[in-house]
Amino acid sequence: MSDEGALARLRAICLAFPEAQEALLQDRPLFRVRSRRFALFNGASSPPRPRWNGFGRSVHFVTDPQEREALRQDSRFTASPHHGDRGWVAISLEGTGVDWTELAELLEAAYRQVAGRALVELFDRQE
Repeated sequence: MSDEGALARLRAICLAFPEAQEALLQDRPLFRVRSRRFALFNGASSPPRPRWNGFGRSVHFVTDPQEREALRQDSRFTASPHHGDRGWVAISLEGTGVDWTELAELLEAAYRQVAGRALVELFDRQE
């Protein structure tokens, strides 16, 4: 899948959450709710930066503390260079093995970590 295709899918997931917005961080699409970040896209054509070397096309997101250890044990996930020490992980989008349904669930959990109770309740009422 191209950068454009992967980013379009990511946008469709992330921007469906109440008050989610897209911004840029180090010339990479960043998804946030208000001022709190929950996901980041690193494309194959993203500008080179030393700490991003080796990540290629990938999605980075904050994890639910209750799921964090399980994700760390799963070889598909690695600590993100974007706050990996604070629970952010990355998943590669290279190849054809990406489970977008699972990724959407993980991104929802990421959103719930940062959105605050009122927005989570609004989201739950929309479902």
